[in-house]
Amino acid sequence: MQQVPPWLMRIQEHWLDNSATSMTLLVCAFIPALFLLRGISGYLNTYLINKTGFMVLEKIRLMAFEKLQRLPMSYYHGNKSGDLLSRLTYDAEVIRNAIAQGSNDLIKQPATLIAASTYLVSEALRQDSMAIALIGLFSIPLCVLPIARAGKRIARRSKEVQRQMGETSSTINETLQSPLEVRVYQLEKRQQETYGAQVRNILRLLLKVVKYKAMISPAIEVVASVGFAFALYLGVQRGMSLEQFMAVGMALFMAYEPVKKLGAVNAVLRQGAAAAERLEMIMQAEETVTEPSADQIQARGVIDGRVEWCDVSFAYGDEPVLSGVSLHVEKGEMVAFVGPSGSGKTTMVNLLPRLFDPLQGQVKIDGCDLRNWSLKDLRRNIAVVPQMPVLFQASIIDNIRVGREDATDAEVQAAAEKAHAHEFIERLPQGYQTVVGERGSSLSGGQRQRVAMARAFLKNAPILILDEATSALDAESEAAVAESLQILCEGRTTFLIAHRFSTIRMAKRIVVLERGRVVAQGNFEELQAQPGTFRKLLEAAGEA
Repeated sequence: MQQVPPWLMRIQEHWLDNSATSMTLLVCAFIPALFLLRGISGYLNTYLINKTGFMVLEKIRLMAFEKLQRLPMSYYHGNKSGDLLSRLTYDAEVIRNAIAQGSNDLIKQPATLIAASTYLVSEALRQDSMAIALIGLFSIPLCVLPIARAGKRIARRSKEVQRQMGETSSTINETLQSPLEVRVYQLEKRQQETYGAQVRNILRLLLKVVKYKAMISPAIEVVASVGFAFALYLGVQRGMSLEQFMAVGMALFMAYEPVKKLGAVNAVLRQGAAAAERLEMIMQAEETVTEPSADQIQARGVIDGRVEWCDVSFAYGDEPVLSGVSLHVEKGEMVAFVGPSGSGKTTMVNLLPRLFDPLQGQVKIDGCDLRNWSLKDLRRNIAVVPQMPVLFQASIIDNIRVGREDATDAEVQAAAEKAHAHEFIERLPQGYQTVVGERGSSLSGGQRQRVAMARAFLKNAPILILDEATSALDAESEAAVAESLQILCEGRTTFLIAHRFSTIRMAKRIVVLERGRVVAQGNFEELQAQPGTFRKLLEAAGEA
């Protein structure tokens, strides 16, 4: 046999040494590269899942908020503002959390379970001694029982938590918006006790949710461990080797772990489903006031001002407000509505801008049913000065410019002068640029009403609604504003609601409402001379 030359042996030894070194370096370099890839993948996974959750949260909140803008005013009569706020904030956040926590495991854990189960089945088919290990897989369906039972209870408690959250938000909202009444009537203790009881109830319900969620994992582990131990015992009795024992044990562990994590995911998804159900109540609320389609629109542009109520009936839920009301108002006419509280005065005028639609009958402007007017055109032609005007947290000039967003500063000032608001605005620290507090809290009631009247002057609409527009003004201010109102009302169809008979005298015609029906109409002198509701109201006010 020919001997290998020494020089060739040295080359082979050198190559082998270098090859081993290179392989070692390659493996050593691969380990941090693998963990780098794992870290980048984990980071992207967490970031993208949370981004998706936040995007869904944003979309849900925007959809719900837009829906609330389209719902009729009657919807707000039966739903607390605090509860609606809770649905837009807390419930939407619960849904985002369910998406962020559940989406990753919903893909990863079933894949792990399938892979582990496949390995066990394939090994059982290949080796008789491992077939008995499949018994361990039979305990997996049993793990569904604690998951299902706990899931139902979590869903029920989560609904109660979210409902109670809405009640708590309503209490906070009520207290913060009524600081005067709370202090004057010494309601601090009552509000604190109410809020404290609600918070304690939320804590109690949350702990129950936590209890049921915490029970899932131990329950699954107990069931799985029994099946695991039984399968391995039988496997060893059938001649399973240590190597096979370790492989089967790891495979069974990898099969049980996804079930446990999916149980936790089920709990989170149950909470998300309860929150989604509450938001769905907003999304599925009936939009009784809708924009007519293009082929339904029969009128658009500038309104002339003729208004008719044709056999109109309306109710808030089961409470009837108007019953078969019919009334015709000519262009430029000023009509005052009077009557006892709850007689339907405000409801009559609120039908005009379609804050809600009549249940029966029609309301017409210029001979066309309001349902056939473009909402944008209809509301652009109607100005309203409500009894309790709301100012937005913005400057005075921006609050007046709500009446017409393209108005110049000079036009805004002219409107304020007509409403007798210019003088007090000029005395403010920054004049027209002064930012008012939330809901205009930094201004007095009379000042807020003057700003609201300035909006109406600026809007210059052909139909004007004055709902107790001078109720917050003192006698001197009312006299000053009355002159401006006469100018504002000239040539406009005006609807006036007022309890002060000095204001009602401005109207050419007075319509008397009682229990949702028109019981009399005429001018002030005619109604004063007749027995009936109007005369009773005069006597009650001491002006008969």
